[in-house]
Amino acid sequence: MPERPDLPRAVTDLVPQGLITQVLGHVPAEGYAGGLAWLPTVPRLVAELVEQWRLEVTGPATHGYAALVLPVETPGGPAVLKIAWPHPEGRDEHRTLGLWGGHGAVRLLAADPSRWALLLERLDPRDLNGPPVSVLDSCEQIGRLAALLDRPAPPWTSLSASDHLATLVADLDALRAGDRARSLPRALLERGRSLATDLATEPGIDARLVHSDLHQENVLWRPDPGEWVAIDPQTIAADPAWVVAPALWNRWPESAAAHDTRVHLRLRLEVLCEAADLDPDRGRAFAEIRMLRNAVWEIQEGTATAAGLTRHVTLIKAFQPA
Repeated sequence: MPERPDLPRAVTDLVPQGLITQVLGHVPAEGYAGGLAWLPTVPRLVAELVEQWRLEVTGPATHGYAALVLPVETPGGPAVLKIAWPHPEGRDEHRTLGLWGGHGAVRLLAADPSRWALLLERLDPRDLNGPPVSVLDSCEQIGRLAALLDRPAPPWTSLSASDHLATLVADLDALRAGDRARSLPRALLERGRSLATDLATEPGIDARLVHSDLHQENVLWRPDPGEWVAIDPQTIAADPAWVVAPALWNRWPESAAAHDTRVHLRLRLEVLCEAADLDPDRGRAFAEIRMLRNAVWEIQEGTATAAGLTRHVTLIKAFQPA
């Protein structure tokens, strides 16, 4: 794929290259537009939303994992306009933010779900992804937010852990039967399949609304009154311990540099679980299975590297029983 495909100048002037690369590099979910179809619509979406919400764009665009973010001024003060590339994990963002009502999460000012657009309060850009916030302090803060954001899963929640785990079991079966079966250790695949099968059938596996991507870069500072809040909720109906894994696979250099990576990662998990009032054994089980899911995705997409798979195996084994 060329670094900059044949896109209109209006797109390349507005959309950061990083977001262009990101959305073009992913196969869209079934029923969703691919990046090459979505990107040309972005300038029109921005113009329509600026008019609809009476906004003034006040700076260049930035981007998240799959969304354009523009600083804007509204009649009520500064805000940010977020326009997401349509993807299943983002379907419930506006409903989730509305449910949380700004308590522990960014405030939703307006939403246009048909355009995958949100108007959000403007936060300070500092996050938990490095100094002066230590890695253990970041895990403690994420645990506190997980507890604050915990709610029963509403009926409108689109994704569920039971479905996610059933898909993982099917993907593990296909991987073990295919020509890439040796990409990961056989014992790791067999243990993962057994664990996913057991977890998927547990009562209450889909009982709570969980921010499934609550990691250090998805927590920003709210200057008034002075508190950390979550952003970018990719929510799922799941066990509360589903929340743990992203805070552990992020800030990887500190894990890799630790004297004992396994001890370091397990300490991070214990700090997070204590702050969130979660059972550490549940946290370890869901961390292991979610990290296996990441490894299998990379193998399926053809993006896996030897170094990346080694990292995944290290993470997975860190949370297995000794």
